[in-house]
Amino acid sequence: MPLTLSFPALFLVQLICFATIPIIVGEDYSLKDMYKSLEWEYPDFTIHDPSSIITVGNKQLIAVTGKAQEDGYDCGIETWFRRAKGPWRPGQCLFRKKPSWVPIEAPGNDGAFWAPELDLKSDGTLTLLYSVSEMDDEDESERTCVGIARSVTGLDGFPHRLTWEDAGEPLTCSQKDDYSYERSVIDPSVFWGFGENENKLFLVTGGGRITGTELDPVTYFQKDGEWLAPNSDDWTDLATGPNRAGDDNWIEAAYIYPDSRTGYYFLFVNWGSCCRGTDSTYEIRVGRSRNPLGPYVDKKGRNMMDGGGYLVAKTNGWVIGPGHTGVYKRGNNQLWMTFHYYDKRREGNSWIGEKRLRFRKGWPHVTKKTSRPFPSNKLD
Repeated sequence: MPLTLSFPALFLVQLICFATIPIIVGEDYSLKDMYKSLEWEYPDFTIHDPSSIITVGNKQLIAVTGKAQEDGYDCGIETWFRRAKGPWRPGQCLFRKKPSWVPIEAPGNDGAFWAPELDLKSDGTLTLLYSVSEMDDEDESERTCVGIARSVTGLDGFPHRLTWEDAGEPLTCSQKDDYSYERSVIDPSVFWGFGENENKLFLVTGGGRITGTELDPVTYFQKDGEWLAPNSDDWTDLATGPNRAGDDNWIEAAYIYPDSRTGYYFLFVNWGSCCRGTDSTYEIRVGRSRNPLGPYVDKKGRNMMDGGGYLVAKTNGWVIGPGHTGVYKRGNNQLWMTFHYYDKRREGNSWIGEKRLRFRKGWPHVTKKTSRPFPSNKLD
């Protein structure tokens, strides 16, 4: 299903009835006003874990991870927006209050939600997925969950005056001590099938192990209502980390780009560590499959469940630790890969960058140059 509409579609979408009572999580609350109250200014702005870019006319929207819940800041998730040729600007402050299910399913969560994803259907339905984590390394009962929200105003108010409503329950949760190996359900991303999988919707998520499942294309819940569980038949493991001796085996930030032109689904993941400023070691790897739920192999034919992963992007100059891939179309159907990076010029503060994406012999390649980085005129 396309992520881009070629005309402004200002209308209300039909509301979806969820199993539990939903709550409003964002009613036009300005992120800019939040920043002003904290005396935050553009040189110190950061963007981390950007969602896929949603384009409507000449306006674009992303959602990003919320920041530490302190000093009066209480945005669970942020949105940012821009005109197609302009800079990113603060949009909305969402989830100032936790959805009612979060204290029940993930009581240790501090109020910041991670790595949101946006999906826009051709009928104007705009859906937000996000990850909720307790992330206490000392607690074996730690849980992670994926939540769902929807713009109840459709595209009316796009991109920064939307009203969002939470589904009232998680798509899935996962508990650390259910597994003998490290895994979580963070960094959700969705994609639509093509060919024999036309109009089917899929989710890919995970940290430590990447897993996928098919979703209901209307509600965005798992199509059979099943949560991820050990030995589940409804969820398929797609990738692990590099499996290199003495190295960090962590993997996360999965994103699948369905490319009907080549007939492949491309699974982008991150190896290495994030969130350490200029010490971050993130790099973007990829594998491909003819089937949406794999198996995925790299350019040398190595299965991504066995440490396979073809290198797409890594640290280059002041662009440190690129990660959290997205793909969108720009101009005359040019493909661009988006990602966050840690800016060496800004003491490791994170921002969103773009690289031109092309396919050669059936594999993705990106330019060395980072397009549209943090504005140079805003550097200290």
